Amino acid sequence: MDIKTLLDNLHDEVSCSVCMCTFTDPKQLPCLHSFCLHCLNGIQRTSGVHGKIVCPECRRQFQISGSGNPSELPTNFRINSLLDVLAIKECSTVNVKCRNCEKRSAQTLYCFQCCSFWCEECVVAHNLIRENKDHRTLALKDFQDQDIQAVLERPAFCQKKHHEKEELKFFCKDCKVAICNTCAVTLHEGHGKMPLQEATDERKTQINSMIRSLKDKVLETQKEVEQFNQKRIAVQSKVTEVKSQVQSCVDQIIAIIEARKQDVFDAVENQAKKSLESLLQKKDEVEKRVKLIESAIEQTETLLERSFSTEILGFSETFDTILQEQGPQQNLGTECIPRFSFTKSEKLINLLRSEGIGNLKTAFSETKVQATIGKESSKVIAGNKATNVCDSPFKALVQTRRFRPVLSFGQRGESVGMLLRPRGLAVNDQDEIAVAELGNHRVSVFSSDGTHLRSFGRKGKKNGEFIYPTGIAVDTHGNIVVGDINNHRVQVFDRSGNFLRKFGEERILDHQLGSPEGLSINGNGDIIVADNGNKLIKIFSSSGEYLRKFGGASTFVNPYHCIQHGQYFIVSDCGDHSIKIFDLEGTFISKFGKQGNKDGEFKNPYYLSLNKEGLLTVCDGNNHRVQVFELNGTFITKFGSSGGQIGEFNYPRSTANLSDGRIAVSDMMNDRIQIFDKV
Repeated sequence: MDIKTLLDNLHDEVSCSVCMCTFTDPKQLPCLHSFCLHCLNGIQRTSGVHGKIVCPECRRQFQISGSGNPSELPTNFRINSLLDVLAIKECSTVNVKCRNCEKRSAQTLYCFQCCSFWCEECVVAHNLIRENKDHRTLALKDFQDQDIQAVLERPAFCQKKHHEKEELKFFCKDCKVAICNTCAVTLHEGHGKMPLQEATDERKTQINSMIRSLKDKVLETQKEVEQFNQKRIAVQSKVTEVKSQVQSCVDQIIAIIEARKQDVFDAVENQAKKSLESLLQKKDEVEKRVKLIESAIEQTETLLERSFSTEILGFSETFDTILQEQGPQQNLGTECIPRFSFTKSEKLINLLRSEGIGNLKTAFSETKVQATIGKESSKVIAGNKATNVCDSPFKALVQTRRFRPVLSFGQRGESVGMLLRPRGLAVNDQDEIAVAELGNHRVSVFSSDGTHLRSFGRKGKKNGEFIYPTGIAVDTHGNIVVGDINNHRVQVFDRSGNFLRKFGEERILDHQLGSPEGLSINGNGDIIVADNGNKLIKIFSSSGEYLRKFGGASTFVNPYHCIQHGQYFIVSDCGDHSIKIFDLEGTFISKFGKQGNKDGEFKNPYYLSLNKEGLLTVCDGNNHRVQVFELNGTFITKFGSSGGQIGEFNYPRSTANLSDGRIAVSDMMNDRIQIFDKV
């Protein structure tokens, strides 16, 4: 790891995973995991077993040599060196304690031979001592990268009582420990010894040989994995081909049935046409007859009305003639009306039921799938020279914005309502703020005024348990989706915190995850996961089914969070100190930002959020501030600075937008949530 990357991630390097604080007296277990001495003492006291200890990380149990006290464990000299580097890096904000007078001051010097800090007054006395005349001291404000490297390469000193100033120079072959000159002639007299560097080189050769062997094994395994991938692709391809064949068969059957259906339709239409024509003809004849009868009636009624009694009696035969002519006629409506009916082909239906539309045959071949691995063609993403993105797909609508702190809640602790390293934030439709607590391995939910409502989860690997929850999101049903980073999975809970389902496991396959960080939900309800360990962005359905991915080592350094806006994905690349824009196919479009502390520059951008106005909020973690941008990368405003006062931050990680426009920010190392409003 280069010096720049080391300094950017220094807090993670010197934080104890038990107490989540900066290491104090770091001790190393045989499994190479390191913890504070007071944390190990607490673990041993809780277990009640003297002389043995269980590693909080890998859960392996070890016997402690000597008195059985954790203080007998070897000191992690690298972490001690890193602690000195941290003090040097933060000397301007956190005063450093002098080794001699213990007074804290920013105007401090470091002695490379004593491996300790001296204030301006005490360093004068230090330099007057004859044995210190060749010692090199340097003011902390003057440190360069090569000086940091010198601190990291400082020698290790003996831990035996009264030997603390003696450098470890030999390796005892019998006891398998590094020893100083005094140890060599006293405690290890008569034992086989060799120079420490020579023993280290020899051991390095052995370990490198083992590493080479393991790398060869990994390559072989990766080839095997690739073969499985190719077989998987072949199976999926065959499935698509068979589905196409089935669909073609069904389409053909449907076409035949449709043709036969049309024949029946045509037949019944022809029959109906003949019957309708006959009925129409007879209807016309009946209508003519009705008109004749009506005419006779009308004529008779007129005569009756106009004639005298003698005339009516005299024309009696005339009336009979007129009326009798319209007497009973042949009934034309007695013709039978056709009754249509359809008899289905039971033979055809039974044949389809018994035979189906075809048969699926599955044959397994021992033929190996030939893996063809081509080189990925990808564009090189170069660093920007300006904060604005000239080829951004988003329009610029620059508006002035300022934010002020209006509320702060939470304090360091494990009790209900307290917080320990709050990381991801999400807000539901009731403005309840869900917080992923990295240090307490749980999710806590607060109202928008900071009142604790409920918590769920604890440390573990079972359903509903976490090992360092990080990213968090809320879907349209109010379900809470949580990234469980060290369990390499995502868990889904209902609004009350009841476990619903999970997906993911530690591996590199598409449906698996490696240290998932930020989460978000798109308009379709799909879950977008920043698969940090695999340097990918992966999209899963709401039920946890893998859908697609984009990115890779050629695209991302450390993808931390991804959100979707319309037809675009916006990704914070923490390791590249930039924000990157992609289309829905995962094709890179543009980026903005570069490493620095000026407006529009970043030092490890973490989580993102979009407010109702379409402004992008970025947690600029190592600059201890939040920056606000238009979507095209145009800088709008910023708020926050390094510190512990209200409105200041100590590594802000995530933001979430409340319905009234206020912004909630997780102030991780200050163990609190702060809420800001627009001025």
